[in-house]
Amino acid sequence: MGGELSVGALQTIIKVQQAINDADVTADAVMKIVVEQGRIATRAPGAVIELAEFGEMVYTTTSGSLAGTEGLRLAMSGSMSGECVRTGKILVSEDTETDPRVDVAACRRVHARSMVVVPLVEENRTQGVLKVTSDQPHAFTEEDVDLLEHLAQFIAKALARANVMDEKARAASVDALTGLANRAAFLSGLESMISDAAGTGDPVAVVLYIDLDGFKPINDVHGHAVGDEVLRAIGQRIAASCRSDDLGARIGGDEFAILLANSTYPPDPFSLRDRLVGVLQQDMITSVGPLKIGASCGAAVVGGRDLAEAVLARADADMYAAKRTRSEPRR
Repeated sequence: MGGELSVGALQTIIKVQQAINDADVTADAVMKIVVEQGRIATRAPGAVIELAEFGEMVYTTTSGSLAGTEGLRLAMSGSMSGECVRTGKILVSEDTETDPRVDVAACRRVHARSMVVVPLVEENRTQGVLKVTSDQPHAFTEEDVDLLEHLAQFIAKALARANVMDEKARAASVDALTGLANRAAFLSGLESMISDAAGTGDPVAVVLYIDLDGFKPINDVHGHAVGDEVLRAIGQRIAASCRSDDLGARIGGDEFAILLANSTYPPDPFSLRDRLVGVLQQDMITSVGPLKIGASCGAAVVGGRDLAEAVLARADADMYAAKRTRSEPRR
């Protein structure tokens, strides 16, 4: 290893660098490019990026014959990938059937008879490995190993930059106090759902808009720190009420929203709305003792010809109508 690269190998490195520069700066995008180009460049049937996680190696991004194995987990102990992470060295198995360093059962499961495992090292920390596999023994040349070594040197840096960008993007879309989505992320999710159903008048989702009743007195009497406790508790209750394809958000102040996909709920959201309001109005434990708060909730059905802001405005108007109805004195 460490010899001069061929013209073809250098062209591959340039191609991968250019592809990363042109792609979305996300960890997923970088890994997809790397795993695909690494497989093609070494003529490998399969390739995978495995990330180290709590003593295990997790198949994160795959290509070729390994496609569909995402989420597969191997113990770091007793696997070549784990050894690669521990030592930070490139490892080659010419024949996994006779190599004591590998997890033979795992190799058989993914038809890896030979493989090259390359550490992804950034600032003296091995984040994971890039692995190419073949169902034939002795499938990889020394030039293949050199190429992967050179690729790994800037792949790890690209991944580190992408992870930073992913974290910044996540922070920009999350309400820091409650952990729910913020207004911008909620509107983006709503716009995406509308776009998927563009041109149809059929209901595609329901938006619930929630305003807390009596929140200002809590802030005035107990202070903003206790008010924040209440908002966090409401955020937790909304998150617990959401299913996997729902999106809960803090729109601002003491106002929240939930985007409900039609695949999960029927178009009529009123039974859910009443149940959610009941949950939000239950007593909550705070640093000044139990507190109770009211909640008003409006709803708007989303169609494929809607505008996101218009839907939110309709749900907001419905919420205020519900609030006025409850506050009007009975005759």
